[in-house]
Amino acid sequence: MKTMSVLVALFLFALPALALADGKSDFAAKCARCHEGDARTVTKRANILKIDPKKLALRASDMNEAEMIAIVEKGKNQMPGFENELTKEQIQAVVDYVRSQKK
Repeated sequence: MKTMSVLVALFLFALPALALADGKSDFAAKCARCHEGDARTVTKRANILKIDPKKLALRASDMNEAEMIAIVEKGKNQMPGFENELTKEQIQAVVDYVRSQKK
């Protein structure tokens, strides 16, 4: 019985942590506004921001994982950093999600 209680407690505490690491929903909430859409939409946003559309088209990015994490944390150029809004686990999950979409 004690073992079952411990397992239930672990599950209940692990569940919120799993929810926090949901890269797809964090991407949708924080990134998709600028980085999601068809080529025409991304190009239109890039023109408004006066940047190269390739910088918004993450699926075409050649950045490695560490570079992506650094930019999500600290920001770059017109993109804000999210280190004060997302945990390291959430940032890693967002980067993992983006990288999984490139395949």
